[in-house]
Amino acid sequence: MATMTLEEAATRRQVTGERFRADGLDGFSIFETDFTECSFVDCMFDGGKVGMSKFRNCHFTDCSFRDTTLLSCQFNEGGDDEYCVWKACDFSDAFLSECDLSKNRFIKCRGFMLLLKDCNLSETEVDLEVHRSTNARHIIGGISCYRTRFLEANFTGQDLEGSTFEFCDVRGANFNKCNLTSVKFVGSNLNGASIRNASLVCTNLAHSEIEELDLTQADALSDLMISAEQRDYVLKCFRVTVLNP
Repeated sequence: MATMTLEEAATRRQVTGERFRADGLDGFSIFETDFTECSFVDCMFDGGKVGMSKFRNCHFTDCSFRDTTLLSCQFNEGGDDEYCVWKACDFSDAFLSECDLSKNRFIKCRGFMLLLKDCNLSETEVDLEVHRSTNARHIIGGISCYRTRFLEANFTGQDLEGSTFEFCDVRGANFNKCNLTSVKFVGSNLNGASIRNASLVCTNLAHSEIEELDLTQADALSDLMISAEQRDYVLKCFRVTVLNP
């Protein structure tokens, strides 16, 4: 029996147990299609659009989503066995809006200049290379996240230099051993996040909630940017007392 193509899948409402290999969107879009227990290997979604679709217990391997737009897609409907796994996939310059990727696993993926807005990545395992190396030159990229949830997400050991987390919920997230140099957490909630042995150099915490963030866990902390209302808490963390003249 012939293997279903992505183009054929895009015409259906339900697709179950299919294996897509070395296929691509080729100018068409996928909207309102539900994929269950499907695998995608070496597939090209570059420059395409996927919207209002659901992916339950799907696996993506060596797939490219460069400059792809994902709108209102669900990659986990809340079940413990419905999350998706992404291995060696490329999300460089991709745009994700209102997508649910909670509990997903990203393994050795790339995300140079990835943009996330109003997404949910709670309890997600994040292994994402957000910079680019060409001809022995290292280019700082980072990811940009706005109003996105990262509750208890695991970023352990990630190099997130230059990234942005504005008005994001990162409570309980694990940033242990991360490079958070020049990362912007403006307006975000970092309470309960772990930054053990992380590097916070030129990190911007202005107007963020840090009342339960232990800054003393950081391995490197200098040129930290905070707002006036955070000053007393930061001084308290390092047992610094300001005496009145």
